[in-house]
Amino acid sequence: MKEALDSILMNKIMMQKLMTTAKKEVESLLKKLPDSCSLEDIQYHLYVVQKIRRGLDTANSDGVLSQDEVEKRLLDKMNSLCAR
Repeated sequence: MKEALDSILMNKIMMQKLMTTAKKEVESLLKKLPDSCSLEDIQYHLYVVQKIRRGLDTANSDGVLSQDEVEKRLLDKMNSLCAR
């Protein structure tokens, strides 16, 4: 029972930190945008920030490919498509 409560408490603390971080990111973004920006402009910039964050998280968890490896894979794919 204590472990379950500890887990719930840790999840709550982590969510509060995440929300604080997200709020700070939004505040920072809003300060950088001009006063004349539209709601659509804000939504777009939030979308871009979210995509970048997800990409960085994926890179940190799954790793990244070197430029040489990407070029090799692309060349292999192109050759396989041209061979059809």
